[in-house]
Amino acid sequence: MPCLLPPPVQAYHKELVDLVAERFGLTFTQRQAIPAHFTLKYHFTTPEIGRMEALLDDFVRRHRRAPISVGGFGHFAEDVVFVDVQLSAEARRVLEALVSALRTLPWMSWDQFDAERLHPHMTIVERCRPRFAEIWEFVETRERRFTAWLDNVTILKKMGETDGMDLWAVHRSFNLEA
Repeated sequence: MPCLLPPPVQAYHKELVDLVAERFGLTFTQRQAIPAHFTLKYHFTTPEIGRMEALLDDFVRRHRRAPISVGGFGHFAEDVVFVDVQLSAEARRVLEALVSALRTLPWMSWDQFDAERLHPHMTIVERCRPRFAEIWEFVETRERRFTAWLDNVTILKKMGETDGMDLWAVHRSFNLEA
């Protein structure tokens, strides 16, 4: 369940993902082809998508979009390089409210990196440990910064798998009011 990011950030994300894939031969993130986003809630399965949609319809009626900043680089160990997403105080409150709403669903699963342990980010490359130092040096010179919004909650639907990779498509987006 991501927040999809706007066109200028999408173009920057695609450029970085493509450059890293071409230069280092690490194409996993590129082949996933997920739109530029940051995760609000990690993977879950449900037979009750209608209940989830109703919850999100209600949630976006009661909350306003909130500012975020996208820029700077970070990494998880030497396995993932990402662009950092900084939440404003208002965006943090919106995310906390979303987590509280999702916790009302008894079937909702929670990952070790969900909720309070969530680190908002936009992935550039995964599975990069053998080339991490080179990649880190390469991306550091390509930093850009954007102001954007936590302005949507989107449900992605798993469409299948290929080469050990999950394939996702947008099921539905719920837009927060301006």
